[in-house]
Amino acid sequence: MKPITALSLLLVSSYITKAQSPEKPDENRFTKVVLQQKLEEPMQFQILDGGKVLYAERKGKLKIYDPATSKMDVIADFAVSREYVSKTGERSEGEDGLQGVILDPDYAKNKWIYIYYSPKDVSVNRLSRFTWAGGKLNMATEKKVLDVVVQREECCHVGGGMLFDKDKNLYLSTGDNTFSRSSDGFTPIDERPGEGPRDAQKSSGNTNDLRGKILRIHPEPNGSYTIPEGNLFPKGTANTRPEIYTMGNRNPWRLTIDSHTGWLYWGEVGPDGSNSSESRGPRSYDEFNIAKKSGNYGWPYFIGNNQAYRYYDFATKKSGELYDVLKPINNSPNNTGLKELPPAVSAMIWYPYAASEEFPVMGSGGRSAVGGPVFHKSDFANAKYLFPAYYEGKWLITDWVRGWILAVTFDENGMYKSMERFLPELTLRGPIDMKFGPDGSLYVLEYGNGYFKDNPEAELIKIEFNGGNRKPQVQAAANKTAGALPLKVKLSSAGTTDSDGDVLKYEWKITKGGVLKQTFKTANPEVQLAAAGVYKATLTVTDPHGAKIANR
Repeated sequence: MKPITALSLLLVSSYITKAQSPEKPDENRFTKVVLQQKLEEPMQFQILDGGKVLYAERKGKLKIYDPATSKMDVIADFAVSREYVSKTGERSEGEDGLQGVILDPDYAKNKWIYIYYSPKDVSVNRLSRFTWAGGKLNMATEKKVLDVVVQREECCHVGGGMLFDKDKNLYLSTGDNTFSRSSDGFTPIDERPGEGPRDAQKSSGNTNDLRGKILRIHPEPNGSYTIPEGNLFPKGTANTRPEIYTMGNRNPWRLTIDSHTGWLYWGEVGPDGSNSSESRGPRSYDEFNIAKKSGNYGWPYFIGNNQAYRYYDFATKKSGELYDVLKPINNSPNNTGLKELPPAVSAMIWYPYAASEEFPVMGSGGRSAVGGPVFHKSDFANAKYLFPAYYEGKWLITDWVRGWILAVTFDENGMYKSMERFLPELTLRGPIDMKFGPDGSLYVLEYGNGYFKDNPEAELIKIEFNGGNRKPQVQAAANKTAGALPLKVKLSSAGTTDSDGDVLKYEWKITKGGVLKQTFKTANPEVQLAAAGVYKATLTVTDPHGAKIANR
């Protein structure tokens, strides 16, 4: 019997950087990088210098991820309210908690950060400023900036997104704080005595209430705030709150500002009705909205592209007239503001549970709209993973349930033009916040697939773009890996490709015990092995730029 000879394979490829193309990039130019896994109900994040990521967990912990150590450390733990009480006195998990975090525009100098959370001892959601100079957050530095009075009975829809504009105005989103599951999927406007928690006219439709709004304030050094020009109601207007920038919001989710236009964009989570009704109104929609100036976005009287609900008397179960888009009237006994409201602004994008006729690429099924960033190359300086010019001016949006990312294109007037899937093979699991980092990567915080629990699939990721040369995709095979001597082996590079269309050079090296035995410079050589032993075949594939990288 002649001895057996074994052969193993080692693959090597190479790449170098090229100039980016203005055309739509191939999907293989993007790489998903997982930064941290098994997060615990993550809500909102901010990216610091050096790639550190600060994020809030709903249950109260404020954490920071350090890419240098790949570890997540707790820097604060807030005592937060997370429950609501039903009409029968039963306690259940709710949406309240630690909702948002953002750095002051001058953080490098003043070390201020803003937190939006639900304190345990009082029925408010609170915006506070803290001083944080690294290490643990000093809770004694808290300055209470703004309280949003809320109900803790049968409740939901907190909002909590924050951002600053170029004038250092702070935007804060707040939900309608209204129990909606007794409204048959239509508008919750229950005006019966004692049913205030089920009437969104007290909040979203109330000009004298901070809930169901996007607020805009200018924080001052002493912890107070002033009101910028251009909010919906001038300061001093009777029965209004001057902090209101937009009203008529149900649950505005994840704000962004176009750095070139100053326009505000966000997602809006809608109600749960699948079917329209002649006696009640339209089926439900989620929305993506744009505000070029302050305005009323319609809820609870309108939804989608200003489709009107009818007035409905929950006591008699009789329907009234459709609400007037140009002149909405709030006659609820729970309203403390103006009765005549500003005209309603239509959503830019709206989509139901079923497939959308207007926006078919959004698919069908459960839905929960989440806004994302508008990309402009000029927002980045020397970013390593800068997205290509193809995405200039596009708005990236996502959906907590459907898990896609869509790139929305506008015309020169900021009107909707088209949308398309971004990385169609990528499916996110509960995306809850999304923004670009200083390195040009798209960072995404994934909550996971279930409510109010620690989902093992919850993670922080980033998507990097390679605008240069792509490394060859190397395949190597042998028709035999063992046999009797003398052994003839045909080596094959079949399946090796180069996405840039480069002409490749091939080099095979055959070694035994680390000693080079044979070299071939053809793609598919034939090897003759005459002595027993274990041999290693190493394939190096080189493109014209010559940089080598091993794939072992």
